[in-house]
Amino acid sequence: MGVIQHDDDDAFIEPISATIVEAFPEQQQAQGNSINEAPPTVVAGAANPSMHDMESQQQDPYAEHFAEQYMEPQQHQSLSNNSNDFSVSESSIRRRTFLSRHRQDLDHLETDAAHNCSHPIPEPTRPLEAQNPQMQQQTATRDSLDRWDRIQSTMTNFTQLPKTPDALLTFFLPAWRWLKQYNLKTSLRKDIIAGLTVGVMVIPQGMSYAKLAGLPVQFGLYSAIIPVYMYALFGSSRQLAIGPVSMIALLLNTGLTTIMRNNYAQVSEAKYQSIYLQLALQTSFLVGLINIFLGLARLGFVTNFLSRAVISGFTTGAAVIIGCTQLPSIFGFGVTYDSIKIHKILQAFFRNIHQTNWKSFVLGTVSVLLLVLLKHIGKARRKYRWVQALGPLTVTVIGIVFTVGMDLDVDANISVVEDIPKGFPQVSARDIFPMDHFRELILPVISITLFGFMESVAIAKRLAATHRYEIDSSLELIGLGVANLSGSMFQAFPVTGSFSRSTINNDCGAESGIAGVVTATLVLVVVIFFVKIFERLPLCTLSAIVMSGVFGLLDYAEAIKLWKVHKKDFVCWMCAFVGTLFSGVEIGLLLSIGVSVLIVLYESAYPHTAVLGRLPSTSVYRNIKQYPDAEEYIGILIIRVDAPLYFANAQNVREKIRKYRLAAEEDTAYEHGDVKFLILDLTPVSHIDTTALHCLEDMCDNYKSRNQQLCFCNPSLVVMKRFDDIGFTEKVGRKFFFSCTHDAVKWCLAEMDTDATSAHETQLQTSDGAHGSRTNCNDDLGCPVRVTRLAPLEVVFDA
Repeated sequence: MGVIQHDDDDAFIEPISATIVEAFPEQQQAQGNSINEAPPTVVAGAANPSMHDMESQQQDPYAEHFAEQYMEPQQHQSLSNNSNDFSVSESSIRRRTFLSRHRQDLDHLETDAAHNCSHPIPEPTRPLEAQNPQMQQQTATRDSLDRWDRIQSTMTNFTQLPKTPDALLTFFLPAWRWLKQYNLKTSLRKDIIAGLTVGVMVIPQGMSYAKLAGLPVQFGLYSAIIPVYMYALFGSSRQLAIGPVSMIALLLNTGLTTIMRNNYAQVSEAKYQSIYLQLALQTSFLVGLINIFLGLARLGFVTNFLSRAVISGFTTGAAVIIGCTQLPSIFGFGVTYDSIKIHKILQAFFRNIHQTNWKSFVLGTVSVLLLVLLKHIGKARRKYRWVQALGPLTVTVIGIVFTVGMDLDVDANISVVEDIPKGFPQVSARDIFPMDHFRELILPVISITLFGFMESVAIAKRLAATHRYEIDSSLELIGLGVANLSGSMFQAFPVTGSFSRSTINNDCGAESGIAGVVTATLVLVVVIFFVKIFERLPLCTLSAIVMSGVFGLLDYAEAIKLWKVHKKDFVCWMCAFVGTLFSGVEIGLLLSIGVSVLIVLYESAYPHTAVLGRLPSTSVYRNIKQYPDAEEYIGILIIRVDAPLYFANAQNVREKIRKYRLAAEEDTAYEHGDVKFLILDLTPVSHIDTTALHCLEDMCDNYKSRNQQLCFCNPSLVVMKRFDDIGFTEKVGRKFFFSCTHDAVKWCLAEMDTDATSAHETQLQTSDGAHGSRTNCNDDLGCPVRVTRLAPLEVVFDA
């Protein structure tokens, strides 16, 4: 409907007339004229004559609302004084210059809802859909998405190739989405600046994380070349900066060290390093394969089973371990660990602390403090955010300058990086096969895949929301998989998205994957031409870079928040944190996953249930604990189950219903009778299995033997179909199924009223009839009119 002009009276009055005719058909017919001929006279209660007869003194709610919207203030005041009759003039109608479709819907809603009609439960056979092939096809499509059919349908839709060339290119090359819209004038400069900034940051970080992973430092640089190129083409995020990160390096070191200690404890140092490198490349290859498989199978949702509390606890514990493993390098001595556990790490550290090199300690400590200061400046002052990115490169230059200028590696015996091969990374595809330790690699591969994907997707979705575009988790898995798979062919260990570098990349204005291409190109140039400069870089400086990076992973603030807000989540956080510290990173991650699964199982096996009551002056039923003023009725117990019913929770729900019934019957409100009707609100129950169905059948039989009846409200189409298929509907009786709780309550009250009246009449007939009069309703007969939390209502029968 368009806007109605002021000077077109007919155009304005006509929709008003249509609204009044629809709302007050009896009144309009009685007048026998149009609103264009004479102003209408609206009588309160005319829309529902039966209600008007019963409650003649009650004002119609629509009349009051209509008067507020369309009448002059004086007329509205007149209505308040005489609620039975009011008039609406054309002049007052003209006050509203526009009548939208939404106003018509609102008026219809208010008048139609006042009728409060009952509706039957729809038949699961869907006769209308059977007559309409198109509707039947749509319904079949919706039903096919239930349970495992949802996954199969998603996989089928994903594997179907697009038909148009543009869609086909976008499917195989996600970068085409932004390449075809790329603006060289406005975006290229920003991407180059962001790429160079991240490149300056990743060079020292990559070498540090390679050392943390137990690999030569050059492999950290190699991991920032080919994988970054490939992700720029196949990744779905435009601002995500992938490459080596501390958590993945620690998980890799922990897993491979265990394999080497169990199988190659007696080999030479050169042989040990060669086998270790081969295992690292195989791990990267397997991580890439699993990521691609999960992406094609659309299984990215599996990471949703890890709660934020569990991830935070695991990350904090792993960060503490990473920081402690870097202490020996800061203090200037080397340590060999029996296992990556906090007590073993500290024990080995304090056993060798007498070997401390104070010059290395001073250089490392100053580097840590400088990095923390630069990071604080970059976060505190937005215009100096570039300072944070230059932090790792700054301490790297300072360390190299001091080492070269003062010969610290010779005179002060400070350990340095030493030899770094120059040139493009060699092709390492032949080192991937054969996989002699495939079974032993499964645990580190799974842990790296899970954590890498969680971290990468979390960062990518946050950046995508900032720039208003969507991230497909499955495509992100494929992009990470291609990056790791291709990187394993060129001496790269597993990579994922880096939170710190992605933040810098975004703050510097990156708008596409071109920034990643610039970053990889800068690292490649350094590897080919300038890598020899880093041969005299002190190891304590690399450890300082690692330690400054893990400070941001210490999420102790989350633990404090959980303690205040949710104690159960705090316990989960502590389990993951303590388990990671004292059991190791891999076992800690498995423990974290186990805790998350236990939480899911517990919440599923012990679903929330509630006793409902009616909110005064409404037909809405809510939890009586949340709304203490909600009304309950004698003989009726209303229970809502807030979860699907299946084998794991059926018995628990049954036990809760029994406890609710016993508690209700012990209440003083039910001192004159038991619960007659138990109404189950099944609105939140989206699914029910055969175990729960048999449990409901047993409950119905048990309650019938006690002269009690189960009623069911608003079961979904799926649940109702299961009821019909197993014969539960016919066994219970279709009359005990209702579309809403209010209908069920009215029906139950009417039934109890009929029974109480019949019992009362019987009692009168069998009693002494000499008095020739009837007494008031006896509460001992279970008269259902008394309402809990309200004053008792007196019911008097005519003589």
